[in-house]
Amino acid sequence: MSPQIHSRILIRHFLTVFLPLSAIVGAVVATIYYQQVQTEKVVLKTNELGKVDLQTKVISADFHSVVSDLMVISKQNELQGILEGVDGEQQALSKELLLFSRYKKLYDQIRFLDQSGKEVVRVNFKQGEPAIVPEEKLQVQAKRYWFNDTLRLNQDQVFVSPLDLNIERGQVEQPLKPMIRFGTPVFDKRGEKRGIVVLNYFGSKLLDNFNQVLANTSSKGMLLNADGYWLKGAKSEDEWGFMFSDRKNRTFGKTFPQAWQQISQKQSGQFQTAEGMFTFATVYPLVEGQKSSTGAGQAFAPSQNQIDTKSYHWKIVSWVSPEMLSTKSNRFLSQLLLLYAGLVGLIGIGSWLLARASVNRQMAQIELRQSEEQLRELVEREKILKTRLSSQIRDSLDLNTILSTVVSEVRELLQIDRCQFLWCQIEDESTSFELSQEACAPDFPEALDYSPIQKVEALSEAVLRGNLLCLDDIATDSWLDSRDRELLLSWGVKSLLTVSVQTKSGRLGVIVCEHSRALHSWSDDEVELILGLADQLAIAIDQAQLYNQSRAATAAATTQAEQLNQVLHNLKETQAQLIQTEKMSSLGQLVAGVAHEINNPVNFIYGNLTHVSEYTMGLLELVELYQKSNVHSTPEIEAHIEAIDLDFMADDLPKILVSMKMGANRIREIVLSLRNFSRLDEADMKPVNIHEGIDSTLLILQNRFKQTSANGGIKIVKEYGDIPLVECYAGQLNQVFMNLIGNAIDALESYNSQRTLDEIEAKPSQIVIRTELRNLDRITIQITDNGPGMTEVVKQRLFDPFFTTKAAGKGTGLGLAISAQIVIEKHNGAIWCISEPGQGAEFWVEIPIWQSCKLSTMNVATLSKI
Repeated sequence: MSPQIHSRILIRHFLTVFLPLSAIVGAVVATIYYQQVQTEKVVLKTNELGKVDLQTKVISADFHSVVSDLMVISKQNELQGILEGVDGEQQALSKELLLFSRYKKLYDQIRFLDQSGKEVVRVNFKQGEPAIVPEEKLQVQAKRYWFNDTLRLNQDQVFVSPLDLNIERGQVEQPLKPMIRFGTPVFDKRGEKRGIVVLNYFGSKLLDNFNQVLANTSSKGMLLNADGYWLKGAKSEDEWGFMFSDRKNRTFGKTFPQAWQQISQKQSGQFQTAEGMFTFATVYPLVEGQKSSTGAGQAFAPSQNQIDTKSYHWKIVSWVSPEMLSTKSNRFLSQLLLLYAGLVGLIGIGSWLLARASVNRQMAQIELRQSEEQLRELVEREKILKTRLSSQIRDSLDLNTILSTVVSEVRELLQIDRCQFLWCQIEDESTSFELSQEACAPDFPEALDYSPIQKVEALSEAVLRGNLLCLDDIATDSWLDSRDRELLLSWGVKSLLTVSVQTKSGRLGVIVCEHSRALHSWSDDEVELILGLADQLAIAIDQAQLYNQSRAATAAATTQAEQLNQVLHNLKETQAQLIQTEKMSSLGQLVAGVAHEINNPVNFIYGNLTHVSEYTMGLLELVELYQKSNVHSTPEIEAHIEAIDLDFMADDLPKILVSMKMGANRIREIVLSLRNFSRLDEADMKPVNIHEGIDSTLLILQNRFKQTSANGGIKIVKEYGDIPLVECYAGQLNQVFMNLIGNAIDALESYNSQRTLDEIEAKPSQIVIRTELRNLDRITIQITDNGPGMTEVVKQRLFDPFFTTKAAGKGTGLGLAISAQIVIEKHNGAIWCISEPGQGAEFWVEIPIWQSCKLSTMNVATLSKI
C-alpha cells in the first residue's frame, strides 16, 4: 500500500470518528448546562421557601417565649405577696426580676404597676447589666396607651404593642431602639384586678434572629409591616419609614411596585419578575387570647384603634437580585466551554489513534490467526469446568448463588485451600474491597472474614489495573517488597493467584485463589482456565443484573396498568358528567321556556282579576240597590232570580274570584320556582340565597310529598339556620338538592311499600332539611330521611358513576356521582353520608361561603366521605 493511499484512508477514518463524536459531546454539554440551570433554579426556590418558613417559625417562637416569660412573672409568689400587703415582698420581687433580667438579657424594662398606673417595681437593662430602679425614681404611666390597653384585659389575656422605635421626650430615641411591649393584668386571690406586668422586649433581638437565618446566603431578607414599611430592609436608611417624616415614601411598594402588588394580596408565595425572585410569607405572631392596638405616635396619647390577631401581621420577604440569579449559571457555562474545548482536543487525539489502529488492523488479524490454534486447546480444557458451572448457574439467576457456585467449583476443580470472591468499591478517591463469597477445603481451619487483597496495598493496586497476579512462592517472589511478604507469610499464605472480573455494567470484582499448607506452582493451563472462567462469570453477573432490571420493569408495567385503570375511572366520571350536564341543560331550557310561556298569560289573568272583582262587586251592589228600591219587579224577573238563585250567587261569586286569584298566584309562584331552579342565566358564580334554591326544589317535588292511596305521604321539616349569601353556581347546587331530596323520596317510597299501614302510622316518613353556619367561613346543608338506611358496602360505592341500588329503568347511577363532582370540583366543598341499616340516611354538603376560602381537612373518621 502506497503512502498516499495510506494517508487518505487514515484521514477518512479520522473524520468519520471525530465529527460525530464532537457533535455528540457538544449536545451532551448543552444538555448538562440546561439541566444544571434548571436544577439550580429548583434548589434556589426550595432553599428560599425553607428560609422564609424558618423565619416565620423563629418569629413565632420569639413571641411565644416572651409571652411565657410574661406569664411566669405574673404568677410569682412575691407578686401575690405585694398584692396581699406582705412586708418585704416588694424588695424580694425586685431581686427576682433583677436575676431574671440578667439571665434573659432580652428586656429593656420589666415592670409591675398598680391600678393607678404607678410603678411598684421596675428593673432597667442598660449597658449590658440590669439594675433595680429606686423607689423615688419610679414613675406614673397612667397616660401611656399600653397601660390602658393592658389594664382593660381579662385574666390570662396578653397585650402586645406594635413593633416600633422607642420614643423618649417626644423624639425617637438614639441610637434606634426597636421595642415591643408585652403586658398582662394581675389579679389577687379574690379575683380582683390589681395592676399589670409589662415587659419591654428588645425588638433588635427579634431582628437579629431574623438576620441569622439568611446569613451567608445569596438572598436578602426583609421584614415588612402590614403597610409595606421596612422593619428590616436591604438598606438601613430605608427602615422605620413610618416613624420618620422624611422616610414616609420609603416603602417596599415604592421600590418594588410590581412585586408588592402580589405580596400584599396573598398570604404566601414565590414568583420571579424583572426585579428578581421574591419568596414571601405572612406571619401572624398573635394567638388566641392576645390583643393589640395601633399604638400612639405621642408619648402620652391613647391608642387609636384596637386590632384583632389577624390584623397584627408582618410580611417576610426574601429577595434574590437578577445579578445573583445569573452569576452561577454564567460561571458554570464558562467552565463547560473550557471542558468542551478540552474534550474536543482529546477526541481529536483519540480519533487519530483509532484511525491508525484501524489501518493496522490487518496486521493484528494475522497475529490473531496464529493464536487461534492455542486458544482452541485452551477452550477444550475449559469446557469441563464451564459445562459444570453453566448447568448450575442456569438453575438460578440470583447473584449470590452464582458467586457461591463459582468459588466452590473452582476450589473443588483445582483442589486449592481457599477460593474467595471480592467486590471492589470505588467512592470518590478511596477504594475498598468487600468479601462476598468464600470456599475452603473441608479439613481447612474456619473461614476468614478478610482477604489479603484488603490488607496488602500492592495487591489491590494490581487488581484495579486489571493485572493478572500469579505468585508461586510468596517467600521468594521478587515482585513483593519485604513488608508485604512478611505480612502475607504471617497469615500463612504460601501461593496466590488473583484474576480481575470486569463486567459490562462497570462493576469490578476479583477471584483470589490461595494455598496455605504447601507451595503450589500455578500452571499456564490453570491460569488460562481461571481467565476464561472470569469472562464467563462477568457474563453471568450481567445476566443476573439484567434479570433484576427485568423484574423492576415488570413492577413498573404493573404500576402503569394501575394508572391506566385510574384514567379509565376518570374517563367514566367525565362521561357521566357530560351525560348529566346535557340532560340538565336540556331540562333547564325546557323549564325556562315553559315558565316564560306560562308567565305572560298568567300575569294577564292575575292583573285583570282585580278589575273583574271590582266590576263584579259593583254589579252586585247595583242589584242590591234595585232590590231595596220600591220598584216593582215583574213576574219574569222574579222567576229568573229564583232560577239563578241570586242570593247564593251574590254570596258565592266573591269567593270564586278570591279562589281564582289564589290559583293564579299559585301558578306565578310555580313559574318563579321553575325559573329559580333552572338558573340558565347564571353561568358565573355569584352570591345566592341557598334557602331559595332548596324551597324551589321542594316546590317542584311537592306533588311527591302528598298522601295518596298507595303512599302515606312524606313530612318535610325545614330547620333553616341564619346563613349568609353563598358564592356558588346556583343552578348546579339546585341540581344537587334535587338529586339528594329525590333519592330520599325514592328510598322512603320503597320503604313504605314494604311496611304495613300500622307501621307507617307508628313511624311516619319524613325528610329533615337543616342548614347552619360553621366556623364563619362555610355552611353545611344536611338532608336526613328516616328510611331503611344502607349497608357499609353500599356506602363505599355510593358516589361511583353508574352505581345504583334502584330497579332497572328507575335510576342511571349518575345523580350522586354528578352531585359529588359539583360540590367537590366546582365548589371546593365536601359531601359525605352517615347511614346504618334501619337508621335512615343523612347526607351532608359542606361548601365555603366564598370560593377563596377552601375547606380545611376534616377529622371525621366514621363518615363515608368523598
